[in-house]
Amino acid sequence: MESKTNIIGIGIGPFNLGLAALLSTHNDIESVFLERKPEFHWHQGLLLPGTTLQVPFFADLVTMADPSHKLSYLSYLHQQDRLYQFYYYENFQIPRIEYNHYCRWAANQLANCHFGENVTEVTYDQQNDTFRIQSELASGQKKQYVSQNIAIGIGTKPNTPKWLETCHHPLVKHASEFGRLQDKLTKCKNVAIIGSGQSAAECVLALFRSLTPEQVDKGASIRWITQSAGYHPMEYSKLGQECFTPSYMDYFQNLPRNKRREISADQGLLFKGISFTTIADIYDLIYERSIGGKNPGLLLNPNCKVLSIEENSQSDSLKIRCTHTQLDKNFSIEANAVIAAVGYVHDWPQWLEQFKDSILETDDKNKFIIQRDFTAKRCDQGLGKIFIQNSEIFQQGVGSPDLGIGANRNSIIINQLIGKKIYRTPENTSFQKYGIPDGAVLDE
Repeated sequence: MESKTNIIGIGIGPFNLGLAALLSTHNDIESVFLERKPEFHWHQGLLLPGTTLQVPFFADLVTMADPSHKLSYLSYLHQQDRLYQFYYYENFQIPRIEYNHYCRWAANQLANCHFGENVTEVTYDQQNDTFRIQSELASGQKKQYVSQNIAIGIGTKPNTPKWLETCHHPLVKHASEFGRLQDKLTKCKNVAIIGSGQSAAECVLALFRSLTPEQVDKGASIRWITQSAGYHPMEYSKLGQECFTPSYMDYFQNLPRNKRREISADQGLLFKGISFTTIADIYDLIYERSIGGKNPGLLLNPNCKVLSIEENSQSDSLKIRCTHTQLDKNFSIEANAVIAAVGYVHDWPQWLEQFKDSILETDDKNKFIIQRDFTAKRCDQGLGKIFIQNSEIFQQGVGSPDLGIGANRNSIIINQLIGKKIYRTPENTSFQKYGIPDGAVLDE
């Protein structure tokens, strides 16, 4: 079974789902989006009560490209009879659970999105300048598609440091599984959370809130370990956030690759820190629970790098071996469960790796070269495009994984597919001038 399309989307996360939504109004472009999971879920293990997006609701699937689109978040609220409730909610940052529900609502209306269909192979037909995509359904049925263009929305997978990879204890898991394990974790005497970002803070807060004074009196605790020097907030000032605009992305992509690597390596706190509200909630809870010299039940341990986690054969506990990064001393602490909130890495498919240096050009570090139009640079004479939705930040800038960039990037992709400027792409999205100041005279 074979069908031909203008573009195939591989992987359906928010970015490719947004592309599918925008393309649904263009009958002149045939598109199909394939996802191996049976249904849409966004970071399912971290859809915790009380957690919100860290961007305004305008960062939905379509609004920043087409505010009048029928699959906007406001349209979703209207259909859910929640517009007035949202009106009085008075919060730009919406519950994470509702964002997931909104995306599922949109996906259910898109005939071009196929879930439960796993892409097993992608090959290039040089003679016809097309890509052949083979997929398989859960039933075992095989399908094949032909398309000149591909949009890759594979996304990321949990980062697994060696100490996490080599420990197979059922209660030593990545934070992506926190939701599934939360009930078990609340019954553990001592739980260690490792990491210093938003996910770590949310796991800590969820467990700390459920920890009772009676449990603490019996020796229960939550321990928060990070190799960072402290628990620092994410950049959230109004001018600081302008790094997540198309203007900054355009400026950044014009820089030499080595300069981009250098800059991006120093921008961690723009997107890796903790929200002010989460830090405040944790601090206030510690303050309240420590009144009268009581033990609050939360231990904070910065400057501690985890070396290994071993099961203690003498008891049901785990031994966490660490080194203090500033004192250069090694030590061990015990816990009954460990959640590793240590981030994610890009999950490049093997078939894409096979295109290196035959179809797609690579740099001196064997990385794909993502161009300003979000295509991977080809080294052959082919005209078909491979769009990369979310590459490493040194390629597109810190805004690359940001939900607020998705619709603008997709509008640029669609303009290329159609061959004309269907979507207006704003030229000035920041007050800051990132390049040479206007009116400046360059030295000769």
